[in-house]
Amino acid sequence: MKNKINTFSVRKNLFTITVLSMCATQANAQSSVTAYGRIDAEVNYQTNQNTGRVDSNGVPITGSLWSMPGNMWGTSFFGFKGVENLGGGLKVSFNLESGFATGDGAVNGGVAFWNRRSLIGLSGDFGTIKLGRDLTLPSDIVFSLDPTGQQAMGTATLAKGRNWPQTNNQIQYLTPEINGFSAVGVYGFGEVAGSTQKSSSYGAALAYKNNGAELRAMYDVAYDPSGQLSSVFQYSKEYTVGGSWTLDNLKLFAGYQYQTAPDMVTSIGNPDKAQQFWLGAQYQIAPNLTLIPAVFYSKLNQNTGNASLFMLGANYNLSKQTILFASIGTLRNSPLSSFAIEVGNSVVGVNQSAFYAGVSQAF
Repeated sequence: MKNKINTFSVRKNLFTITVLSMCATQANAQSSVTAYGRIDAEVNYQTNQNTGRVDSNGVPITGSLWSMPGNMWGTSFFGFKGVENLGGGLKVSFNLESGFATGDGAVNGGVAFWNRRSLIGLSGDFGTIKLGRDLTLPSDIVFSLDPTGQQAMGTATLAKGRNWPQTNNQIQYLTPEINGFSAVGVYGFGEVAGSTQKSSSYGAALAYKNNGAELRAMYDVAYDPSGQLSSVFQYSKEYTVGGSWTLDNLKLFAGYQYQTAPDMVTSIGNPDKAQQFWLGAQYQIAPNLTLIPAVFYSKLNQNTGNASLFMLGANYNLSKQTILFASIGTLRNSPLSSFAIEVGNSVVGVNQSAFYAGVSQAF
């Protein structure tokens, strides 16, 4: 009887140890996967759009445009992200994310399915390392400095989309935050045999946050397939500095951006340098209502002139996930500049105005 009791006790103890070991293993390797996304839809109106036609005198013909494109207030996207706790402060994570247009359901930016993000990361006390496709460095950095939150009428307008693209084959390193300071460095492999420059990109950014103030500085370089800096608004060097300051219900923004393409063939009307300045605010006038006034100004070299964008936006929160929005703006081109109010091409010297209103729901 005594031996039976001892045998039972041993088995019971072994079972307990096994269960505790399994629990400890689960605790040290906890993992989670989250599905998330956002759907943005609106009615959009623009004046003086380039029709691509000319009259009998060769003067370009413009016209108004009504549309429902989606992605004016913010990009529609869906994705999955997950993290596994490996123990000892070490974590591995992944992020798969695809953008689309609500109006027709088409995937944004070509044929890649995960067109915004497809990456895996490793993080710990040393910071975070990420590998894969991701938004370019300006996409996240300028987003933090843009009072509109990178709406279609915002910093991207007078940079002709330079702040929006994604980068393939990218490696990133993000430092941990130390006394309010943090930094990020990125390199995008061009993957061209015999060249480390063709189609490559790289950059670095520094941030400081303290007591409602946020300051950022960024340097970003993108080369064309020939390894040249050949387009001021696509393949160029970009320098950005700016910040924001939160005072109760008011958040103020200011920024400066300089872009240069030293390999570009220049001429009058074909600039290789551009400067952009902006000021704006987000003012919460009621618990659910925020107003967004902002002004943007761009100056080009090669006697190409300048342009100004004035916009006013409003966000009304129906809930934490659902927002009603409306934005109105006007773009004033100088006689030789041809900025479009919602990114793209327009007629030289022609002013444009735009308005969009809709709904955005996050999940």
